[in-house]
Amino acid sequence: MSSYMNKLSPPTSIPDRPVFCGCDVEQPWLVPGYRRNLPHWRLEGATYFVTFRLADSIPETVAQQWRTDRHDWLRMHGIDPAWAEDEPARWQASYLRVAAAERRAFEREQQRRFFIELDQCHGSCLLERAHAVVGKALEFFHGQRIWTGDYVVMPNHVHVLVQPFPGVKLEEWLYSIKRFTSTALAKDTALNRPETMRHGHLWQTESFDRIVRDAAELGRTRHYIAQNPAKLRPGTFALQRMAWLDEFAERSAIFQSRDGQP
Repeated sequence: MSSYMNKLSPPTSIPDRPVFCGCDVEQPWLVPGYRRNLPHWRLEGATYFVTFRLADSIPETVAQQWRTDRHDWLRMHGIDPAWAEDEPARWQASYLRVAAAERRAFEREQQRRFFIELDQCHGSCLLERAHAVVGKALEFFHGQRIWTGDYVVMPNHVHVLVQPFPGVKLEEWLYSIKRFTSTALAKDTALNRPETMRHGHLWQTESFDRIVRDAAELGRTRHYIAQNPAKLRPGTFALQRMAWLDEFAERSAIFQSRDGQP
């Protein structure tokens, strides 16, 4: 995997140790970032809760219903969904004119539906047999480009806490993870089946990422990651708890080990 090191921007500085700093984004329009279907805010020193998934993990009928519901909500608030691509500044200005409480409620509901649907384990669930490959990739750059936090590799998606070093772009790190694992799994004839691909991709191109705002949210996120595989059989997922986070938020008492054994 060392060849993928060159694909990442080098850090502008290398921290002596990981330190969690809460980043409360109450005025997101002042925070740098970009938007695709989802907003992606970027702050140096932030810790992110990232979710990425296999391309076949959400049925197309479900994804289409989400798009329809989202577009209906936007139009109800006077926002043309096409502006996101054609006129992004107009889209953002219009979106931010919606009352903050209403925006947050809408975003929370979108996130809730997303996570619930992922946990239905749709699709090939390729990662039941390939979770070790993904876990290794998640930890490869730890201490070199990023601090890897707790993670769980579920049958069709991944949750991970990550803190990029200054100058390292989160999206580049995610791209390197997806590219390496896609290449590695493509070489395994027992795993590489056409039905696991959607439009030629193993992974969904866009990931979900959220800046962790404070220690309380960090604790809730660690608990969510630990609880995520509670109903799965041992050996069908990879769970890792990273000790550096214990200083900033307590870990859950269950599922302490990598392979799901308590």
